[in-house]
Amino acid sequence: MIFDKLENLKNYANLNNGFKEVVDFIETHDLLSLPQGKEAVSDNVYYMRQQYVGKPEVDDLYESHVNYVDVQIVLDGAERHYYSKAQPIVSELNQKDCYFTSAKKDCSIELTKNTFVIFFAGELHKPGLKVNEEKVEKIVFKVKA
Repeated sequence: MIFDKLENLKNYANLNNGFKEVVDFIETHDLLSLPQGKEAVSDNVYYMRQQYVGKPEVDDLYESHVNYVDVQIVLDGAERHYYSKAQPIVSELNQKDCYFTSAKKDCSIELTKNTFVIFFAGELHKPGLKVNEEKVEKIVFKVKA
């Protein structure tokens, strides 16, 4: 997991081939003006533009992915993410490259405007948790691992 300011994302561009594509895309697009939904950037990267009010914490289920790395960026508003160092148990991987595992929270971070978090494949995380009643403007880039 990496948590940082959006202005520093370029410092991580060499960690994965797709990260440079994400950085280039961000530098050439107004992310807040992108329509809600899912769009391909390339064969290795797609994004999901989202707007919502954070969800309450109701269970101990954390998500993880096998084939993709998440680059989650809050464009406006705030949301909380939990992270667990536990080893994921992959039982059934759904078509969205997502599986769920019960785990305990090892770390809590609050994403605010122009901050990001990267969750690598296999890292357990619980995104989108409510901080307040404000809407969250967010984009999640999915980068092939």
